[in-house]
Amino acid sequence: MPWSPVNNQQYERAVGENETFIKIVGDAGLPFNREHWALHASAAITPLGALAQEDLARVLRDAWKVMRFHHPTIAAYIVDEIRYVYDVPNSDALEKWASETFTVTENKTADEVIASITTTLGPYATMTYLPRTGEVLFRSQHWRTDGVGVFILIDEFLALVAQSPPVDASSLPWGEETVRLAPPIEEAAETPVNPSEEDKRIGQQCVATFGHAVGAIGIVSRAPVDTRPGGTRTARLYLTEEETKTVVQACKNKQVSVTSAVHASVAAANYAMAAPEDRNKHYTSTIRYSFRRFLPNPYSSRQYASTIFTTGWLFPVSADSSWIERARAYHYEYQKGLSPAFISAHREYAIGLCNLLRSLPAGAPSPTDVDISSIGVIEKYVARERGTPERGIRIGQASLGLDMVNRQCVCFLYTFRDQLSLGLVYNEAFYEKASMDSFVEIVKDSLLRELTS
Repeated sequence: MPWSPVNNQQYERAVGENETFIKIVGDAGLPFNREHWALHASAAITPLGALAQEDLARVLRDAWKVMRFHHPTIAAYIVDEIRYVYDVPNSDALEKWASETFTVTENKTADEVIASITTTLGPYATMTYLPRTGEVLFRSQHWRTDGVGVFILIDEFLALVAQSPPVDASSLPWGEETVRLAPPIEEAAETPVNPSEEDKRIGQQCVATFGHAVGAIGIVSRAPVDTRPGGTRTARLYLTEEETKTVVQACKNKQVSVTSAVHASVAAANYAMAAPEDRNKHYTSTIRYSFRRFLPNPYSSRQYASTIFTTGWLFPVSADSSWIERARAYHYEYQKGLSPAFISAHREYAIGLCNLLRSLPAGAPSPTDVDISSIGVIEKYVARERGTPERGIRIGQASLGLDMVNRQCVCFLYTFRDQLSLGLVYNEAFYEKASMDSFVEIVKDSLLRELTS
C-alpha cells in the first residue's frame, strides 16, 4: 500500500490495518464530538540569544510550514475511512493550512488547553504556542503517530525554529516532499498480505489476550452511568534527580527495568484504589512495544516519525502476586521483544482487533483500570537544547498524554533531564482531581518502598 499519485497535486494510499484499529478506538469519542486517544505532547521552551529578541510566534509559524515539507504526513488526512490522502500545496494552500493548524493561545497553559477541548481534532495534526508559559503543544490523531513519534516531531520542529538562517517555506521545492510520506507498519515491516496458517494462529492468539480484560480490576468511579465525558486532565508527579538515581540503581540491583518496576507499582495503585469487594480480581494492562528499533532503515529512522509504529498485547497479574513477582513478570514480557513471527502475523492481529471492536455491543461499559505507557528516556528523541547559544532554544519540561473520553485512565512514564515523570491522564467527569493525585503518589511511594526494602 505505497503512496501513489492520483494527479500532479494529490497522492494517496490505503489506510493500514493497524491505523484502522486505532481509528476505530478514536472514533468511540465521536458521539460526544470528541476524539478518544488523540495524542498531545508539550515542551516548555526558552529562546536563547538573538531568538529571544525575535517575534517568536512568527518564527514558530514559519517553522511549522517548513515542518510540513520535512514531515508531510502531518498534513495528510483520511477520506471515507479507507483512503489516506495528501495534497501538494501551492502558496495559498500552504498559508491556509498554516492558519488552520498553527494557533497562538494567550493566557492558558497546555494542560488548560487540553482540558478545554470540546471538539474533534480535525483532519490534520496541529501546533499551538502558549506565550504565557512558553510552551508548544503538538496534537495529533493517534492513527497518525505514536508517543515516540510525537517527541521526535517536536524535536524536529524545534530544530527548525532554531535553525540559522531560518528557511523560507516559499523557497522549498514543494512536490518533492511526497517521497517522505510515511507508510503504514504493514508496509514497513513487510507483513504478508496473504497470511500463512502460522500468521493466523499467532494473530488469533494475540487477539485472545484481550479476553483478560473481562472480570479485571478497576478503580472506583463514583460518576453516574449516564455521565457525559468532560475534559482530559493530567495528574503529574516528578521524582527528584536523587530519587530517580535511586530508582535506576535499585532496578539494576533487582534486575528489573524501570518500566517493569513502575508497572508493578501502577498495579499496586490499582488495587489500592479499587472497591474492597473487587480486590481479589486480576489486574490486566498493556505490554506496549515500539516497532521502530525492529525495522530496517529507513523505517527505523526519524524520517518516519509521523506514522504509528506501535503494538502491544494485554497481560494479567493475579491479586495474590507480590510486587516483585509482578515486576519480574512484566520484565520478562518487556524483554521478549518482537519476534519475526509476531511481526509477520501483525496484519492478521490488527484485522482481528478491528473485528473485535466492531463486534462489541453499543453502549458496552468501558474499563475503569489505569493502564500504563512507557516512553523511556526522552533525550533519545528530544535534545535538551537546539541551535546555538547565539540563536537557539532550551527545552525544559516535556510531557505526553492522550485525550480520554471514557473511564479508563493511562499513566505515562518517561524520564527527561534526569527526572522520572508520571503523568496520569483521566477524564474529569469520571474522577476527582484529589483521587488522581493520590494515585500517582501511591505509585511513587510503592516504587521507592519496594525498591529500597
